[in-house]
Order: sequence, then C-alpha cells, then structure tokens
Amino acid sequence: MSRPPTSRDLARLAGVSQATVSRVLTNNPKVNAETRARVLQVLKDANYKPNALARAMKTGRTDTIGVFMTRVTSPFHAELLDEIGRVLSSMGQHMILWNIEHDPEEAVAEVLQQRLVDGFLLTSATYDSKLHSMALASGTPTVLLHRGIDGLDCDQVVGDNYQGAYDAGRYLVDHGHTDIGLVTLTHTGNTSRDRDLGFRAALADAGVKIKPGNVVPVDVPHSAGHAAAVKLLSRKKPPTAIYTVTDLLAFGILDGARAVGARVPDDVWVVGFDNTEMAAWEAFDLTSVEQPVHSIVETGIQLLRERIADPDRPTEVITLPCPLAIRGSTANRH
Repeated sequence: MSRPPTSRDLARLAGVSQATVSRVLTNNPKVNAETRARVLQVLKDANYKPNALARAMKTGRTDTIGVFMTRVTSPFHAELLDEIGRVLSSMGQHMILWNIEHDPEEAVAEVLQQRLVDGFLLTSATYDSKLHSMALASGTPTVLLHRGIDGLDCDQVVGDNYQGAYDAGRYLVDHGHTDIGLVTLTHTGNTSRDRDLGFRAALADAGVKIKPGNVVPVDVPHSAGHAAAVKLLSRKKPPTAIYTVTDLLAFGILDGARAVGARVPDDVWVVGFDNTEMAAWEAFDLTSVEQPVHSIVETGIQLLRERIADPDRPTEVITLPCPLAIRGSTANRH
C-alpha cells in the first residue's frame, strides 16, 4: 500500500470486522485467542502503528503516565526515575516527566487540569507543597511514591524509613559507638523526618544520648555533607560514627573525612540511607540503609493501574522494608 493501512484494510486482510480489529487494539478480552493472534500478525506484517490521538479520543486513555519529581540529577532520584521508566515501558506505557523544582506552581496547576495523562506518580510530596492536593482535586488517578503524606486519602507506596533508621542506630550502638554524629535535614516530608526520628529512638532505647553539638542540620547537596563532616571531625574529640539521612550527604561526609585526614572506618564509621548504586562503588564502599526502589516502583505502578481501572476503590498505603547493607565504611561486615 502506498498509504498507511486503515482499520478497514486491516479487517479485510485478517478476515474480521473493523469492530474486532478495534477490540484487539484496545486489548478487549472478548476477542478469542486465535482471532487475536491472526489480527496481531496482520498488524505486524503491515507495520501498523495506531494513531495515538485517535485512540485516546475513542478510549479516553493516553497510555501515558505523568511523573512529578525534584532533584532529578541526584543519585537516588536518577535511579528512581530510571526504574519508573523501565517498568512503564515493560507495560507498554509512556512517561511524561515534570521537574517541579523549576516549574512555578501555576504552570503545574495548568498541567494537572489538561488531562494529558491517565495518571500521576508523585515522588517528592512535602507537607508544605500543594502538588498532591492539586493532583487529587484534578480527578486524575494519583499515587505517591517514596515520599508519602501522613493521613492523606491517596494511594501511597513508601519505604519503612523509621525502622530502617532504627536498625542503623542499633547497629552502631551494638558495635560500641556512644559518641555519634547525626547529619539531618529540615523535615518537609515524612521521609527525612522518619529517618531522623527512627535513629534517635534506637539510641534512646539503648540509653545513648546524642550530644546537641553532634546534630548538624543541613541542606541536601554533597557539599553540605562535606561541611558537616569537617565541622564534626575537626574537634579535639570527634564522634566515632556519623549517620546521615541520604547517601548523597554520606558521600559528602566521606569526602569531608578525607579532607581533614580522618580515616574511614578506622577513625570514624559512616552510615547513609538509600543504598544507591554509587554506595557500592569502591571509592565510597558505604554502609547504607536500602530504599527498595524496584519494589516501590513496581508496587506503585500496579496500584496506579488499579486506580485507573477502578477510581472508587479504597485507597492503600503500602510500607516496604528497608534493610541495612553493610560495607567498608563501617569496620564490622556482619
């Protein structure tokens, strides 16, 4: 054919009705396996690519998911984004990414109202942001991934940050550390909050007090971790271990320790949180609490598909375990 084949052409070649071709294209379960296989073979032979706009107008679906994220260049968010893209692609879905760090709230609100996608994945929800409220108000199915909001009537899939941090604290205490540094973030969401509170609870339960001067609140970048390490480790009596709430900060702490001549783990142990791919690099060899990215993404996307299919189903909050991955930044590998 000199022109792209139409559904009428495909139906004639497959020996079926146009309605049957349409059902195959929309994955309608009413088509029997033999007929579906015959139509799919005709589609393949004709190199047929359905018109996405026409299909969206007919079915009300775009097969596209909107992803809202901040700090897309950070090691953790880069891995999270890559995993979202991989899982969606394996399901025949497309992804539109909005980096909300650079978009004004008005622009985001306009996007939410345009119905460009079948559903939203929000990975950076915070208590002081209106994004999650606007997404839910738009009526588009929405799931929060990685970072949730307590009490929000919305599907959420998160790691058990509190327990993961608690386990990290007990690990340090159980190996004899009592003078411990905590490099933490200002809490705008429950992820950083729970990674802080869980760690403090573990030390409190073990009867270990954190010296006020050993708590260093910082911003998110590597340089902040570096500065915190220099501050803590330049003292006459520095802490023997430092825990922090992200791997990116931990990488900065490791580099800061090198800058002041402190040996890791001989002089100071360092524990991070996220267990990013970089944590296993020899340059860092970082002990870190794992944020189970693969499980969070797969579970969250499945929840979103269920929400799209049944908008009135009860909401779910799923919490997944965050195990400790022990490496060379702490001397004991057991």
